[in-house]
Amino acid sequence: MRSRSQIRSWLTTALRQRVRLYAARRGATESSVVESALTQYLDHEITDRALLLRRLNRLDRQITTFQRDFDLFSQAFGVFVQVWFAHTPQIPEAGRSAAEQTALKRYRRFLDHVSRQLEDGVRFARELAPETEPDTEVREQTEGGTHRDPDIK
Repeated sequence: MRSRSQIRSWLTTALRQRVRLYAARRGATESSVVESALTQYLDHEITDRALLLRRLNRLDRQITTFQRDFDLFSQAFGVFVQVWFAHTPQIPEAGRSAAEQTALKRYRRFLDHVSRQLEDGVRFARELAPETEPDTEVREQTEGGTHRDPDIK
């Protein structure tokens, strides 16, 4: 009994010539080229799904990191404001103009310092909470291109 069956289909002359040339360049039979092309065409959903899952997992990790950083900055800002209110006395009306001038100079120095740190690659969030590695199981399933989804056969 044969392990393969024959089908007959019609191709345009131009397509048939392309198949012949391709097979000749590869040193393969026309039959194997057509079989391979059909297999790839019919299995594209599986490979597309694996690619989408890898991208979604990467986006999920990025969103998780963003959420962690946002929570960290929110908490740090809240603590800063509480400490600032607790330790900063009110300025009398006569000294407010000089205080505003000093505050503006200090703010510019602060911005310069932050800019230098950003240029050097120093990140506050990563100093306080270094990034963790993604779950090993997720990495193996997505990076290896094999996904164990029961819906994928």
